[in-house]
Amino acid sequence: QAEMGFRQFLQSHPRDRLVPDAIFWLGESYFQRNRHREAAEQFLKVSTDHARAAKAPDALLKLGVSLSALGAREQACATFAEIGRKYPQAAAGMRQGVEREQRRARCTS
Repeated sequence: QAEMGFRQFLQSHPRDRLVPDAIFWLGESYFQRNRHREAAEQFLKVSTDHARAAKAPDALLKLGVSLSALGAREQACATFAEIGRKYPQAAAGMRQGVEREQRRARCTS
């Protein structure tokens, strides 16, 4: 139901300021149902089409987690590394999340 609501919102309001959030939460709904490929597509869309949105750093982190879940470890590690470069002012909690996921994916620096 949530996915349908987010898709309807995106279709009805393609220029709304909440579009990046709706795309992120659509991705999150896919992720929670282990539909990692669809989740990755949505998180990628936020991080590329809406790179300045508040949810963009979160989307990039979730993109990495989704890629890791798909077995694409190298791409996941590259994505995690990109967060620090793209968002050097990210909150401490975000940086800790990146470090946690890098350990989980066994990324090397």
